[in-house]
Amino acid sequence: MDIECIKTLEVIGDSRLDTSSTRHIGIIVFEGVVLADVVGAADVFCIGDKLMSTVFPGTTRYSVSVLSISGGMIMSSASVQIMTSSLASVGTHQFDTLLIASGTGNFDAYRDPDLIAWLQQMRSKVRRVAAICTGVFVIGAAGFLNNRRATTHWALLDKLAREFPLIKIDREAQISEDDGIFTSCDVGMATDLALRLLENDLGPTVARRVAQSLVVCQRRRDTPTVNQASPTNAPVKASKIHKASLWFVEHLAESISVVDAANYVSMSERNFVRQFKRETGQTPHDFLLNLRLEAVRQQLTETDLPVDKIARRCGLFSGEHVAKLFRKHMWTSPTEYRKGIRPN
Repeated sequence: MDIECIKTLEVIGDSRLDTSSTRHIGIIVFEGVVLADVVGAADVFCIGDKLMSTVFPGTTRYSVSVLSISGGMIMSSASVQIMTSSLASVGTHQFDTLLIASGTGNFDAYRDPDLIAWLQQMRSKVRRVAAICTGVFVIGAAGFLNNRRATTHWALLDKLAREFPLIKIDREAQISEDDGIFTSCDVGMATDLALRLLENDLGPTVARRVAQSLVVCQRRRDTPTVNQASPTNAPVKASKIHKASLWFVEHLAESISVVDAANYVSMSERNFVRQFKRETGQTPHDFLLNLRLEAVRQQLTETDLPVDKIARRCGLFSGEHVAKLFRKHMWTSPTEYRKGIRPN
């Protein structure tokens, strides 16, 4: 899927803008990519560009390309296929910005030596690099984050610190920026991250108008938007969802339900599900499942335990159940995954 924005954006009188060339954005995806990451980023640069062109005319253009290691069709987490161009097919001087989308395939991708070599080659040729959630592991493996601040999903922060000890882990930020490298803490934040990049290019006025045009109801920012006050009860709800998330982590090996989690934080099941989705971008069921699958992956990587025992440790009850989930979400079996990660 190649998307080119034919409209233009310019802030009159803004000396930061180079209006003589197109800014090429490359979104790199792998199997299991979160579809919202691709659509969210592309929307900001393309649909936002089109909507705002009448207000901010000019000559600066954005074009967006979706890339993968080998090109062709990539299956997203939503079972929607995405057409991509291969890394080898694009010029090394083509891109202004590279953005690594989130998804389960990132954990395999960051061990691919050809991908890492390509990224290292590109680093000096692009102006900035961004990564969403698990995409941080990919740029971490390329060495981009050595002695720099970065963030990722809170449940993966310790894993990130273990695997890449030179990274300065930012445990509080939703979006972290250090020397032209941007990282975000959760899936579903592609729109927010892209708006941050757009704001750096074109200023806050354009970014705010693009956000409004895209009907972004709640933009995750370090500070609230000036014309949108935060609800007084938002911190309370957010703390409850965070508390429930921690409870899921602590009890993932047990037979727990969404109702149990809602009761734990004194919320009705309906309100809990709705608020959890709003805060995290996932349903409680999907959040717990992803936690358990990541726990299984870690056990397969770091231990020699049989799959049945790993399944029980991670709350998935049987090796057969784990195998079905792996084939559905990761397109491989637990045994094949372990062989690929630990070939010896």
